[in-house]
Amino acid sequence: MDDTDNYSKWSYVRQNAAGFYTNFIQMWQNSYQNNQDPQTSCDNMRKAFLKNGCFFETSMETGVNSGPNGVNNETTDKKYIDLLTNAGFTIDYASLNYGVSDQRINTLRTYDGSRSCLTLVGPWTIGGDITSDATIGNKQIRDNILITDGMETDGPLGFWYNDSGQMREGSYSLVKYVTENKKMSAVMLSPYDAGVAGYNQTKDYLTVSKQCVLNHEDNNASPDIWTIWTYGELNDEPTFPESFVDSLGETEPANTLMGVGYWLLKHLNNFPKLGITMGNVNNNVTVKATNDTTTEVSISKGSNGVFEYNMPIILSNDGDPQIEISPVIYAAIDGDSKDWDISFNMNGNDVTDEIVYNGGLNCINNFRISKTNKLTLILNIKSKNSNASTLLSPISIKIETMSNISNTKNSKSYTIEVKAS
Repeated sequence: MDDTDNYSKWSYVRQNAAGFYTNFIQMWQNSYQNNQDPQTSCDNMRKAFLKNGCFFETSMETGVNSGPNGVNNETTDKKYIDLLTNAGFTIDYASLNYGVSDQRINTLRTYDGSRSCLTLVGPWTIGGDITSDATIGNKQIRDNILITDGMETDGPLGFWYNDSGQMREGSYSLVKYVTENKKMSAVMLSPYDAGVAGYNQTKDYLTVSKQCVLNHEDNNASPDIWTIWTYGELNDEPTFPESFVDSLGETEPANTLMGVGYWLLKHLNNFPKLGITMGNVNNNVTVKATNDTTTEVSISKGSNGVFEYNMPIILSNDGDPQIEISPVIYAAIDGDSKDWDISFNMNGNDVTDEIVYNGGLNCINNFRISKTNKLTLILNIKSKNSNASTLLSPISIKIETMSNISNTKNSKSYTIEVKAS
């Protein structure tokens, strides 16, 4: 990654990732095993990323991947934080594995900067539900979450692949518990097979990573942060490229470490494309675009004596057909609605309440947008009476798409201006 000759092989991830994830194992290797000067190694990694964020995972564990005194402690934490911050990284988050202590939490939160400190949890160890006492350690884990700023999952995807120890339900429950307690959640995607038969980390990493992300969304358990970290024996794990062009000329994420990052970033940040039919769409309706983000709909009285149009809006991922997206669709109605009934329908389901009143329609499960699943949102516009067109007030419908259910900071708006003619 830090080899300048490889920058072009992960250009999208390099530009768009929030920063660098590292942990005590990698920092220990850089500091005590590798021949390269540890500060030079951190400096080179900082140059590789175009954003300076950093997530640092450390551990209460002793005797394994530890400093020269055989432990991971405040001294090693400070050493590693110094190396990273001196390189120009801003450590926004830290996580603590194998338990917590008040002193370590305080050091991680405050040393050489200010950051959130999370407790790291293996979701396969909690019996499928952190709120239960299915295992004797669950209460302690809950306590650790509450005295820190939240929770990060450990994420060997071999365990996700075969659902070892009910890892999937355990992960969902952890994210939900943290959210309910107004804490921060992070979920890790690691290619490590963890010795699971049937899972091949060099072949299945992208597929199982997608499954993990989409399953979290479908179970209303999207975390605040997704992290990608490699551990275990990864000599055969390809890092590059992030993408390739297939036989159809479409760009696909590669089954590599950077390919997972490429897919995830686009999945979180891509917006759906809205397709609207323009022109004289029937005998009494004309649709025309007034600019890139506004369409005007003119409706004349129909044979039934009312002004009405069922307007199809096609939602697709045409910009990146190989990237599944899970946006949120929201609508705000501006103007005097006493003259008009406005409703929305998707796949035969009335979704008006979700789109207009309940914070937006989450495009997950059967509503997720993919190459094979374009959605047709029907906007029904209907006058409440058969008054003359001059008596019907115009109305504006602002459709807002948020790029992903866990990324509602980014949104795009499209306005439909309706008038009787």
